[in-house]
Amino acid sequence: MVIYESTVYPGATEEVCVPILERVSGLEYKDDFCCGYSPERINPGDKDHRLHSIVKVTSGSTPQAADFVDALYKMIIEAGTHRASSIRVAEAAKVIENTQRDLNIALVNELAVIFNKLGIDTLEVLEAAGTKWNFLPFRPGLVGGHCIGVDPYYLTYKAEEVRHHPEVILAGRRINDGMGRYIAGEIIKKMIHRKVPVSGAKVLVLGLTFKENCPDLRNTRVVDIVTELTSYGADVSVYDPWVDRDEATRECGVTPLSELGDDYDAVVLAVAHHQFITMGADAIRALGRPGAVLYDIKSVLPRDQVDARL
Repeated sequence: MVIYESTVYPGATEEVCVPILERVSGLEYKDDFCCGYSPERINPGDKDHRLHSIVKVTSGSTPQAADFVDALYKMIIEAGTHRASSIRVAEAAKVIENTQRDLNIALVNELAVIFNKLGIDTLEVLEAAGTKWNFLPFRPGLVGGHCIGVDPYYLTYKAEEVRHHPEVILAGRRINDGMGRYIAGEIIKKMIHRKVPVSGAKVLVLGLTFKENCPDLRNTRVVDIVTELTSYGADVSVYDPWVDRDEATRECGVTPLSELGDDYDAVVLAVAHHQFITMGADAIRALGRPGAVLYDIKSVLPRDQVDARL
């Protein structure tokens, strides 16, 4: 029995993985060995939703294999299991979990751009709309990580293979992948309005990981902001107490500061680590020189204490 847990497109287990297993082992699928698929649902940095407390989707290549896989996971999953009718159904269920979140975040990201042009505070709009019982509580921001920013492409690949162009999914991906450049542009505008020369300006970015309170750097989109600001000639520094500096250099091409400095022309709160929230707006603003721009991507600081937020 071979059980896969990685997120894949529908059909990948039996169309790609099984032939490799047969070729290497010399065994025949469903006669000599079986497969199961039970996608992981781990949320990095989440102390409440752990392996045992999250319902596990299970499946198998035969009814007997499905029984075995389901029983195996029930031994440790206190929240219970959901047995899918086939491996393909289980694969599809997992990939759309992340695709749905990606699209919802893309919607609020586009709304944030629209409301910014209208001079309306996005968070205030979302809080007002959130008083309706069925309004989904998504927030704008950077979409990185190894799940939401990647998995939708597995599904769009498979869709193209069966001659369907997935317009909505790809549109959401374009919006989310472009948010780093958009944010950098907004920071530059604020600096210009303050008459701060962008070329040579010192910019501090707080946070590098793809989400708060975890050291995970995979597919972090904070790098997009750093790259865009640097392309305008800004001297960009990054500080993140959660990351390993050598790993950041190796994986992101960015070496974070070992300790916080000051005298910056702009300070960007990119990741809502609890250390930064605890500092508060006054201490974060004090990292910049008088008249420096403070941009709050995560909208965690009081609105009247920042110069702009997403």
